Amino acid sequence: MATKRKYMKTIFSLIAFIMVTIASADNKIVVVSDPHVMAPGLLESGAETQSAWTTYYAGQRKMLQESAAIFDQFIDEVIAQHPKLLLITGDLTKDGEQLSHQYVRSQLKTLQDNGIKTLVIPGNHDFGQEGNHTKFKADGTTEDVVALTTSQFADFYNGYGYGAGSTIDPNGSLSYVAEPIEGLVLLGIDSHTATVETATLDWLCTKAEAARAAGKQVLAMMHHPLFPHIEGASLFISTYHVNSYETVRNALIAAGVDAILTGHFHTSDIAKDWNDDEDKAVYDINTGSLVSYPCDYRLLHYSDDLQSLKVETASLVPQGMTDDQCKEWLKGRVQAIATQAMKNKAGAAAAFITTQINNIAEFAANLFILHADGDENTSADRAALAAAYENFKSDVMYNLIFQYGGIQDATIYSILDDKSYYGKSHENRTADRLLSFIKGDANGDGSVTITDAVGVVNYILGDPSDNFNKKNANVNGDVGEDGKPNITITDAVGVVNIILNQ
Repeated sequence: MATKRKYMKTIFSLIAFIMVTIASADNKIVVVSDPHVMAPGLLESGAETQSAWTTYYAGQRKMLQESAAIFDQFIDEVIAQHPKLLLITGDLTKDGEQLSHQYVRSQLKTLQDNGIKTLVIPGNHDFGQEGNHTKFKADGTTEDVVALTTSQFADFYNGYGYGAGSTIDPNGSLSYVAEPIEGLVLLGIDSHTATVETATLDWLCTKAEAARAAGKQVLAMMHHPLFPHIEGASLFISTYHVNSYETVRNALIAAGVDAILTGHFHTSDIAKDWNDDEDKAVYDINTGSLVSYPCDYRLLHYSDDLQSLKVETASLVPQGMTDDQCKEWLKGRVQAIATQAMKNKAGAAAAFITTQINNIAEFAANLFILHADGDENTSADRAALAAAYENFKSDVMYNLIFQYGGIQDATIYSILDDKSYYGKSHENRTADRLLSFIKGDANGDGSVTITDAVGVVNYILGDPSDNFNKKNANVNGDVGEDGKPNITITDAVGVVNIILNQ
């Protein structure tokens, strides 16, 4: 205790005579994912009441009917914020319809006319491979419409990540490398099939290594998450993350990529993973769908020298709706989808467990909303959901249903506690709505203050906070024999020096 007081006294004396100011970042980038734009012409007037549309739409957790209007509203917000760059991490359209792509491109042209550069990559819904590139007609019938092909995509989005200023993958994928801001190299990784081929990965990593060697920063974006954020995530979706994720993760980390922007799962969740040696890490900044509550997008703020990065999260409230209405819409859809999925799996037995199915579906919907909101462990709803789950487990019938459905504690508590790799050696928690890559920002709140210096001292004395960020705290950049950041009192003094020079 005496040692701790000594450190505290030294640090406070060093900053007692200054007012702390926060340096602003000028290189602002907006990131959005999964807008799933459905061109208005694909739903004829009157078709919205026909069973072809209502049956299809009932199985969706995306506000497709409002998607074009939501995208228009988002474009207006981007123009008002006037960032240097907009990045879209795939699933631009409902299902790859050319009409929908034309709608998206027309709005990107609006941004371009306002001096805002946009770079896109494709997702699994951008080429019609999901089989739903359909027009819904007023008479209740449907017809397939023309979908954009992979061979057309680069030409179609020429000027939006492809074409002049970019180098496309010579191995045939739609991956590319660009430098949209001087000193910031972007890897646009094509994962629309959920796979990054070896030759493409090698090419991307060679480009990243060259950029790092030239003293440039490297940022990557890809549609599919780089690694699982939730234990047992395949329970929800079979292609939750990119295939062979360990190989892709290790290669990108080795090439100097420490942050990647992704989408696909429609929740805004930030997670961290390490290479096999667990001495270097990468952050996967996963952004939710623009057309699914809470309709998030990200704001990236790079400092002038590109050495610091702060990630913030903004939410769009669709015009004509309230935030609560948006949430209840999604909850209702998830609950209905979960109910039907359990009935299908149970078969004839479903008639005997109707109450249990309905209760579990409601729990699943609330759990998904908790995950969509992010920072689950701090939510006021977390305790009630944990109690509900434990109550289920105390009942024999619910236990049997969970076992049959493959539901495990690790999956549920990975969400409730907002922890990746739950129960494993590299279990960790990362804040979902605010992330800082700022040297000295030991608590990751986006600024460097006396709290960070105190946090470093507490870490040295064996009392670290849950949100302690070793990468940011390691001001002098030294590492121990294990290759991991070596945090010492020199770093605490370094944090103070940063404060004094702000």
